Amino acid sequence: MNTDFSIYNSPFSDETKKIRRNSLLASGLSLFIGLSGNLPEKFALLGVTFTTTQQNIFGWFIFSTSLYLFLHFISVGSVEIAKWLHPYYVRSLTKKEVLKHGAFDETDFINLPGPDNEQDKSKIYAQAEEESEWYTKKRLKYLYNLVYLKLIIEVLVPFAIGAWGLYSLFQLITNRSS
Repeated sequence: MNTDFSIYNSPFSDETKKIRRNSLLASGLSLFIGLSGNLPEKFALLGVTFTTTQQNIFGWFIFSTSLYLFLHFISVGSVEIAKWLHPYYVRSLTKKEVLKHGAFDETDFINLPGPDNEQDKSKIYAQAEEESEWYTKKRLKYLYNLVYLKLIIEVLVPFAIGAWGLYSLFQLITNRSS
C-alpha cells in the first residue's frame, strides 16, 4: 500500500467498489419500492413465484438483503477511508508537534525548491522538475478541486441512497403489517 495521501486516488479497492455497486442496486430497488408504495404482486426468483399473500415476506427479504449490503459497504468503506486518510493526519499532527519547538517555524514546511549546490547538475534538474511540478499543480488547482465532487459521488451518494432506501422500505413493510 502506498503511504502517501492523495485525495485524487480512490480510497476504495476494487472489492469495495463492487460492494458499493451491489449496495446501490439493492438500495435503489428498496427506494423504488418504498417510494412507489407497493411491493411487487408477482415476482419470480429462481423458479419460485411469490404471490400477493407472500408480499410481506418478500419485502422483508429485500429489506434484509439491502441492509446487509448497506452495512457491508459502510464497514468496509470506512476502514479503507481511514487507511487512505491515515498518512495525511500523521503528517499534519507531526507538523503541529514540530512547530511547538522554537527551532522550527512555518517556513520550514514550504515546498519551494532552490539550488543547494550549483555544481551538481542532477540536483539542479531534480529541483527544476520539482518546481515545474509545483507550478503545474498551482495552475491546475481549479481542475484538481473537482475531486471533491468525486468524493461526494463515491462516498456520500451511496450512503444517502442506502439510508433512504432502507428507511422507505422499512416504513412500507411496517405499515403493511399493521
